[in-house]
Amino acid sequence: MKKFAFRFERIKKFREIERDLSLNAFSKSLKKFMDKENEYKLIFKKVLNARNELNLALESGSTVDNINALLNNLYILEELLRVKRDELYFAYLKAKEDKSDFLLKDMKKKVMEKIKEQHLRLYLKQLFKEDQSHIDEISSNIRELKRKLI
Repeated sequence: MKKFAFRFERIKKFREIERDLSLNAFSKSLKKFMDKENEYKLIFKKVLNARNELNLALESGSTVDNINALLNNLYILEELLRVKRDELYFAYLKAKEDKSDFLLKDMKKKVMEKIKEQHLRLYLKQLFKEDQSHIDEISSNIRELKRKLI
């Protein structure tokens, strides 16, 4: 019997490459999401500090110019925070999409592995059957020879 050859090997290899590329894309988008999250947290802390500074200035009776400067700074930081929130949200959506894509590609790869295992099992079963028939044939030939010799 000829050597085992999985006839869908090319498809299986393609699925493996596809999965690896998808995993790489997911990894990158997850890292980008984490970076955006860190940026958001940093700006959020700056907004909190700017609010505290403004409150202290108001409580201490600071000058109008100083309060206006602190208010402008707070408005700028809050606008930047909204921008970072939107970036974080879009990075989240991208990571979620890439995760779904990876899970789908991983499932397709596993399906091909199962198909290969089934084909190998059938091949081995057929091989065993052929070996058994050869053994049976040899046994019957030996019996026949023994009978002739006796």
